[in-house]
Amino acid sequence: MKPAQIFAAVTMLVCAVGARADSFTLRMGSGHTTGLTYVSVYDDFFAKEVATRVKAKTGHTVRFIKAWGGSVAKVDGTIEAVQKGTLDIGLSPIGFEQSRAGLLNYSAYVPFTSPDPIVQHEVATRMLKEVPALQDSMKPYNCYVLGSMVSEAYGIASRFDWNSAAELKGKRIALAGTNAPLFLPLGAVPVTLGIGEHYQAMQNGLADGSLFYISGMEAFKLKEVAKFFNKTGFGSLSTLVAFMNMDTRKKLPPEVVAIIDEVATEASARVAEISKRRDEEVEARLKSAGIKVNALPEAERRHWAGLLKDLPGKAAKELDGKGYPATDVLKTYIRFLDEAGYKFPTDYPL
Repeated sequence: MKPAQIFAAVTMLVCAVGARADSFTLRMGSGHTTGLTYVSVYDDFFAKEVATRVKAKTGHTVRFIKAWGGSVAKVDGTIEAVQKGTLDIGLSPIGFEQSRAGLLNYSAYVPFTSPDPIVQHEVATRMLKEVPALQDSMKPYNCYVLGSMVSEAYGIASRFDWNSAAELKGKRIALAGTNAPLFLPLGAVPVTLGIGEHYQAMQNGLADGSLFYISGMEAFKLKEVAKFFNKTGFGSLSTLVAFMNMDTRKKLPPEVVAIIDEVATEASARVAEISKRRDEEVEARLKSAGIKVNALPEAERRHWAGLLKDLPGKAAKELDGKGYPATDVLKTYIRFLDEAGYKFPTDYPL
């Protein structure tokens, strides 16, 4: 065989190997259902876009096996599932994962943050990009933070009408455990429950109210047992996180990982946009259906925030003691929100 023929044959072999298309199956799950915006976006937009772009740009095939609603991991076990590889990608409401994701939960420690999901998303994206400690905090759990997503604005669905902090004294509020400190200074009684249990809790009298998004009135049918919703001003929080198993990332071709990261970034922005729109649309529908929607007066927000002014410092000090730079993270978060144009109703000493 002549040299030119040998070269041509080798070139064809290399191209054939390089052009080989592989198929990858990724297990993706969450303790929540697609009734929540962040899960819905990953179920539809993220899965479809990753598969489509990977096929178009690389020739590879990516298929997702979806395990929503706790079928593989509950809300407090998603990070462990990703860590062990039971899930390749897991979506977690990190308020239920304080022991593992305490630093990532920074926005939950500063009450009465921006109620605008778009503003919160911009700040959360900047935090993940400019504060390396957030990503580093998950390395011991074999988890990579694909995206930090924001919630809709938090409020309280209730069986009773109220519009002042004092009226919550003695009332039982169903919530995620990390939110309990918000209510203790008021003499309210926190009841730690997953959102899927709030309906029954209010139906049987175990709870008088539910701390969640206004969309929960429809998604979890809370409007059947709660005829009032108060827009407390707690705000939209960056407490919904997409994690990816680090071993899975290493096994995938770099170009596939790049596309996954690209789509995850877009998914986070999409969650914020849909959340803002959903807040507005659900409120309008509830009012039309006869549900009373209150907005906590600014003076009440300042009063309530004043009762909680030491909360961020205490949370930061506790995490500092575990080796996390929490005080610096919270200071950065407050500064970024200030630069984004949001002012807290009180000063939180740190």
